[in-house]
Formats: sequence, structure tokens, C-alpha cells
Amino acid sequence: MGETAVSRPGRTALRPPAAVGVLLRLLALLVLTAGTASALSHVLPARAGVTELSRDADPGGALVVHVRQTDLLEVRARWSSGFLGDKEIVHRFASLPLSPGGVAAFEESVGRTLRAEGKKVTFVEDDPLAGLGGLSAFVPVLYWRFVPEAWLRWSVALCCLTVLALAGLRRHRRAAAGHWYAACLLAGSGFFVHLWCEPFPLHRPGPPGQPAMTGRRVAAGTVAVLGCVVAAGVILGLVRG
Repeated sequence: MGETAVSRPGRTALRPPAAVGVLLRLLALLVLTAGTASALSHVLPARAGVTELSRDADPGGALVVHVRQTDLLEVRARWSSGFLGDKEIVHRFASLPLSPGGVAAFEESVGRTLRAEGKKVTFVEDDPLAGLGGLSAFVPVLYWRFVPEAWLRWSVALCCLTVLALAGLRRHRRAAAGHWYAACLLAGSGFFVHLWCEPFPLHRPGPPGQPAMTGRRVAAGTVAVLGCVVAAGVILGLVRG
């Protein structure tokens, strides 16, 4: 007997390979969302003090603290205690620190406080965001440069590379490859739009490639997602002060 596919009116039943593809796309969207949240948390860390640093530190010095001098009287120290646990100390000197400089003076002062509690941290004099700027939070392909969680940054990188590869395959797209490359590499949020829309919309399963998407629709979706990310960043910045 022939096998009949049963589906709801107006919906197309997904074959097993297509269903697996939907699950993978949803998983990739979840990974990108987590990566974007981690990136925003890193770009907009919570203000903290030595008390919070001491709480996160341990006797073995496993916690890495990135220290940089932003001007003659200011030093900033940034670290992460886990997913969305990014914190930053902003320390201002009352007077110009003597040689060897503000960073060394800050590290010595904090190190002395931690040693009194039987703890220590590993100071690294660098800035993971150097040369990237605040816009790096919106471009997932840059997350490997600064997202603290190694598993997350490489998972995001794998998702991004997969999307870029699929965008070049004609049978896997409803919009022109150039539209997707521009949306992904220039705005960043195009990765989300591609995963939602290609090869068919997640909210309306159907045959791949139908209906076609214009560049205007790709741009509209990209701007909409980018607006949501910006709004999330503004809210996070207000909450963290």
C-alpha cells in the first residue's frame, strides 16, 4: 500500500531529513543567541570592586584578570566568572602613580589584598576588545576574539561558517547569495535571518526555495534583528549602570 503523509490543513508534513534540519537550525539559533548575549555582557560588564574580585578568585590563581590603563590616572580590570558573569573594576588614582606605572601599582595593591585572604589571580596586561570597538558585539564572526567561554565562541564560529557555506549553495537559498553575505558580514544579524528563513521559514515549513526572498526582505529582517540586539544592549547597559 502507498504511504500517505498526514498533515494539518495548510501545512506541509516534514520528512525526517527536513525535520532534522529544522532541529539543527533551531540549535544554531540558540547558540548564536547565547553568543550574542555573552558578547553584550563582555562589552558591557557589570561594575565591580575588589570585594567582588576576591569573591571570584581562588587560591590557585585560575581567574584571569585583563588589566589596561585607559589614561594617566585610570586603570580598568576586567574578568569573567562564567556565562554572563563579566565584571570590571574602574580604579582612579588620586595622583599620578610613580614608576613603574599605574597598572603595576594597581596589580600590587589588589594582589596584596587578595594574598591577605589566601587568594590570588592571574593578571594579563591586554584588552581582548582592542581594535574591535563596541560594534563587535553585533558581528558573530568576531566573537572568537573575545567571548570568554571557549566552547561558546568556537560553536558560534562553526555556526557562522556553516551559514556562509550554505548561502553559496543555490539549492539551499531563497535569496541571492550576495544579499546573505552582505547581511551576515556587514550587519552580523543576517546569520539569524538566514537560519530562520533558509531553505524555508521555520514558522511556515514547505518546499525549499519557495517563495523567493528579495534583497529588501533580507535587509528588513536583518535590520529588525539588529534593532533587537541594540535594544538588548541598551537595557543591559542601563541595568548594569
